[in-house]
Amino acid sequence: MDELKRKIEELYDFALNNPENSYQIVDLVEISADLAEKILTATGVDVSGFTLSIDNYGILHTLERHGNPVREKARGQLAVTKTDFTRLLDIVNDYDSIRFDKRAHQNGVFKETFVFMKELENSYFVAKEIRRVTKKGKRNRLILQTMYIQKK
Repeated sequence: MDELKRKIEELYDFALNNPENSYQIVDLVEISADLAEKILTATGVDVSGFTLSIDNYGILHTLERHGNPVREKARGQLAVTKTDFTRLLDIVNDYDSIRFDKRAHQNGVFKETFVFMKELENSYFVAKEIRRVTKKGKRNRLILQTMYIQKK
C-alpha cells in the first residue's frame, strides 16, 4: 500500500509540474472479486476485471473544482490536498455508500460514474468514471473523475 501511495504522490507532483500538459495514468490495483460483487449487488453494474486507476487530469480537475480552501469553506467543505489523494484506495475499497450515475455528457455521449462515500474524520466523496474498452489488450478502468470532502 505504501508503494501505491508513493505512486499517487508522484503523479500529483507530475500533474502540478507538467508544462507540456502530457497525459500520465497510474493503474493502482485490479478490483478484487469481493469488491466487484459488492458493487454489483449495490448498483447492478458488473466491474469484474476492472482496474482502479488515477490520472493527472483527474487530479487537476479535482484541484480546480475542490482545491481552493476559501471556496470550499463557503460550501461547507474542505479543500482536497495531496494527502487526500493517497486515501483513494481506502475510500473505494471500504466505502460506506455508493451511487451509480449515468448522464449525457458532451455530444450526447453517456458518462457512467460511481460516487463512493466514506465517513472518516469528515465525509469523503470519490467519483470514479467507468471506462469500458472493446479493443483487445486494453483495460476496463474505474478512473478518478473528482473528489470532495464535506466537513462534519
